[in-house]
Amino acid sequence: MRRGFKTEAKTLALELRAEIGLDAYSPFDPYAFAAEYGIAVVQLSDLDGPARHHFLKADGSALSGALIPNGTGVVILENDAQPLTRRRTTMCHELAHVVLEHEFGVSLSDERKCGLSGDQEAEADWLSGEVLIPSDGAFRLARANATDEQAADAYDVSLAIARWRMNHSGARKVMQRARAKWA
Repeated sequence: MRRGFKTEAKTLALELRAEIGLDAYSPFDPYAFAAEYGIAVVQLSDLDGPARHHFLKADGSALSGALIPNGTGVVILENDAQPLTRRRTTMCHELAHVVLEHEFGVSLSDERKCGLSGDQEAEADWLSGEVLIPSDGAFRLARANATDEQAADAYDVSLAIARWRMNHSGARKVMQRARAKWA
């Protein structure tokens, strides 16, 4: 990940949220965002053919999503057999690639790799995390001593994403230090 990207992502995430009328404290709707950008979302269950049954699984062994070139735009292919919180995370990751204008090729061979470089994947992961739970929101939750479960509920994300954002945003560490200083 390039130097300074995490700081840029904080600002960019808030700008992207504002484009669909959200502040830092509301759950992000990636489907509304995709619609705003004119990005079609296709569910695997809407497709026909033998590959559909191979990829359409709820477990982690299946394809979660893919960004597919379509003329001058893109289409997001989504595994709608997976839980909505997982799908929202996948959508945000794929949308981050679009917003960051990453050059890409389609690669469906590995369930976690989408054919992009490590830096581009790291940037898409980080930006999607900032969009799902912005740092400002994580700090508000940390000040309120919110659990990971409460953070997940507040932002309609999986427990794993809530835990990752609450820990990697630095919100909990900063609040722990502040409380220790004033105790």
